[in-house]
Amino acid sequence: MMRPRLRFPLITALLCLVLTPLGWSDYQAQVYEARDRVLPSLVHIQPVVQDFNTGEMRKLAQVGSGVIFHPDGYVVTNYHVAGNATRIICTLNDKEQVTAELVGGDPPTDLAVIKLNLDEYDGEISVAEFGRSADLQVGQQVLAMGSPLSLARSVTAGVISTRDRYFAADIRLPSGERTGRYNLWIQTDAAINPGNSGGPLVDLAGQVVGINSRAAFLANNVGFSIPVDIVRAVAEELIANGSVTRSWIGVQAQALQELESYFGASRDNGVLIASVDPGSPAATSMLRAGDIITAIDGIPVSARYVEELPAFYNLIASHAPGAEMSLSVLRDSATFAVSVVPRALGDLLGDDFEVARWEFTVKGITHQMQIENQLPDSNGVMVIGVKPVGAADQAGIRRGDVVRAVNREPVAALVDFADRYTQLADVGGDRVFITLWRAGATRYAVIKLDDLGELGVTE
Repeated sequence: MMRPRLRFPLITALLCLVLTPLGWSDYQAQVYEARDRVLPSLVHIQPVVQDFNTGEMRKLAQVGSGVIFHPDGYVVTNYHVAGNATRIICTLNDKEQVTAELVGGDPPTDLAVIKLNLDEYDGEISVAEFGRSADLQVGQQVLAMGSPLSLARSVTAGVISTRDRYFAADIRLPSGERTGRYNLWIQTDAAINPGNSGGPLVDLAGQVVGINSRAAFLANNVGFSIPVDIVRAVAEELIANGSVTRSWIGVQAQALQELESYFGASRDNGVLIASVDPGSPAATSMLRAGDIITAIDGIPVSARYVEELPAFYNLIASHAPGAEMSLSVLRDSATFAVSVVPRALGDLLGDDFEVARWEFTVKGITHQMQIENQLPDSNGVMVIGVKPVGAADQAGIRRGDVVRAVNREPVAALVDFADRYTQLADVGGDRVFITLWRAGATRYAVIKLDDLGELGVTE
């Protein structure tokens, strides 16, 4: 006698049990509760920034998001949202608008803190609670909140795809600074679009576990957030000091995976130096590419995998600038001690300046820019934008050139260049002789104002 067939396989029956209205209702209730705990603290941010990349200074209106995390009106957002803002307007939960001031920004982590001018506001603000990103689990449900594409107060849902995403190369912010060296990233499939930047990533307990930063280019459902454990530490220092102080010794590290045998290192101990910045504390202490750092101040260090590199950089960064650091170094199967005196990591980029009459824009050169661009020194100013068909363009000046002298008078810094430009603009003249540094060689250019007119326009 044949046994009757089961109409539904066991797995289907289990799925039906899980997806009962009661189970879905419970999940939906958690979403609503998390939304109601954080959404009132969401801020729609409209900063006005100055852009110098086209060869002239332009003011641009942007949009972004932030979240109130302190009862005094402090809001955390992305550096690329508000870090270079000249004016900030914030729309709060009740649709009222207030201005805000920049407290400080940290390009290496793409974080900034602004402070609402609460004397302009009659309502009561809501403050979000920070959770712990270290407790996140892959597959955990999260909500992304923000103002995607200027559509204020949006919520999307997804899961944690990974909590320790590492980007092999430093990311460039729109303002030009590098970011990403000192932190890993939370990857989520909750939709993060332009305008979501700076908004909170929230768990179902209604706690902020990350700050949304960016989406992968030409990809769907791949977004990245800055872990809240990093956010908390950076925000506290920005409120206290207006900036984050980090030490720097000038080594670029590389994961050791599959390279241990070539350098005589053990499997799980040591960080490989891939390069040493010229003139850096590491170079002064005779460190070199191929060395393996096995300990810092007696603390063992390891970077077999790329995900371990930020922890190594942070250990150096947390050391007091000017205080001697002791390194254990493995070189050619021999271990020895090296003393290094770290320096404070300086400004990544200098100030901008519009050379309006000559129709280009420049930036002061910091020590970090000198190293990154392999310049012999930090003298001069760097061209960051050239107005098309303008006087500088016609003279052959290009983005990335370094102006070393004007009419044969050396330019040591941005202030010298600005003073020289102002003097020449006051007295007039139709020719300016510019000495440039480009690709390791000196070049010359003559800006001819009589050919194009002061505005670079011919009749």
